[in-house]
Amino acid sequence: MRYLSTISNEFKQKFLVNTEDNKVFTLQLEFIENQQSWNYSIIYNNFSINKKRLTTHPNFLRQFVNFLPFGLACETSDNGEPFAIDDFTTGRVKIYLLTQSECQEIEVFYA
Repeated sequence: MRYLSTISNEFKQKFLVNTEDNKVFTLQLEFIENQQSWNYSIIYNNFSINKKRLTTHPNFLRQFVNFLPFGLACETSDNGEPFAIDDFTTGRVKIYLLTQSECQEIEVFYA
């Protein structure tokens, strides 16, 4: 599990993320002020996820397990949902990159 520490308080952000097994995907984050929420988009090879709401979850990419060889975890210090523009810079919200084996461990733990 690797903490994605470069997320800032910019409204729109785009990152190229390298996985431990040398795969690369694009992660986009966008803060929607009138909804007080963060949305994410992911592009990996020919697969894309567009503007889904970021929620607190041990693997919020779980439903895409057949398409993605990685996962992403979102945790908050107060067990709430991401809702503020400065959630990442204050450390209240953290996103972690999960390997495929870590995704499987989470499945076993929460099953």
